Amino acid sequence: MATATENREPQNTVSPKIEKRTFHRVRFVVNPRSGLLQWKKPILKIINDFVAERGMDWDIIMTTGPGHGRELAAEAREQNYDLVVAVGGDGTVNECGSALVGSETCLGIIPMGSGNGLARGLHIPMGIRRPLGLLDSGVVRKIDAGRIEDAHFFVTAGIGFDAELGDEFNRSKVRGPVPYFFLGVKRFFVYEPQRVVLHLPDGDVERRVLLVTVANMKQYGAGAIIAPKARPDDGMFDICVIRELGILPAVVYLPRLFTGNIDKAPFVELYRASSLVIEREREGVFHCDGEAFHGGKRLKVDILPNSLNVLVSPESFWLERSAAYESAEVSMTE
Repeated sequence: MATATENREPQNTVSPKIEKRTFHRVRFVVNPRSGLLQWKKPILKIINDFVAERGMDWDIIMTTGPGHGRELAAEAREQNYDLVVAVGGDGTVNECGSALVGSETCLGIIPMGSGNGLARGLHIPMGIRRPLGLLDSGVVRKIDAGRIEDAHFFVTAGIGFDAELGDEFNRSKVRGPVPYFFLGVKRFFVYEPQRVVLHLPDGDVERRVLLVTVANMKQYGAGAIIAPKARPDDGMFDICVIRELGILPAVVYLPRLFTGNIDKAPFVELYRASSLVIEREREGVFHCDGEAFHGGKRLKVDILPNSLNVLVSPESFWLERSAAYESAEVSMTE
């Protein structure tokens, strides 16, 4: 494994930027197509009862298609809502968060997807009632936002196998981790790796790759950890390059995605930078938080430090710190 730095200390020395807020005006942006929202009637009743008991000014609006979540969140931002709560999966969260970048309006999350990358990365609880409870007990944390071309991301972005897999999966009618896994196996045998050049501040890196992931947080979602030491508020990306590989090493090392040490695999390289340009052989798909976009051969990626306010649990910082030190201890013993 190659890396741009040999520092083995946990990268959690930056104190999180947090504050306590009281929310008076709240918008819930609900994606009715999210998997868990098949029980949307009781879920909406729980939300309505919760905010009504607290005398908040609120509305609940269902999205009607791609991009609508961004429009609803942008409208709430312009109308000075205190909080926009994304009720759905990673796509809904990304749309709402993208509209709130650079504003004081806070993003809340009720995770209803199969991946829930940002929620898991910030230790936001799963379910309905516990995330709702953060309107009372939570704190607001500032995190970085990534930008690739004109699209924002908060967890990961990238090109290659995972981007094309995500694009195909999003266009299918099935949902859930099991169909995703089997589609990934099928796609692996037909995917054609490509040569890329990463233009980094410290120099260029040229490789033939399976994928390149630019990580603002350590995991994709659903527990798959692609960049174990990434932090969402340090002003830096962790860039994971997985070189072209065969089926046998893929099978052998796949479990490391879920044990937090994929960075020790011999075909993985890690770099850190606040900006980069990805130059690839062919135009095509790139992803932001699992959502597919189409772009050219040259993609510019940069970071917007502390540009998104997110409602999280006060305990999330202890959980994150503990995980960072556990990762560091593993690194130092290997």
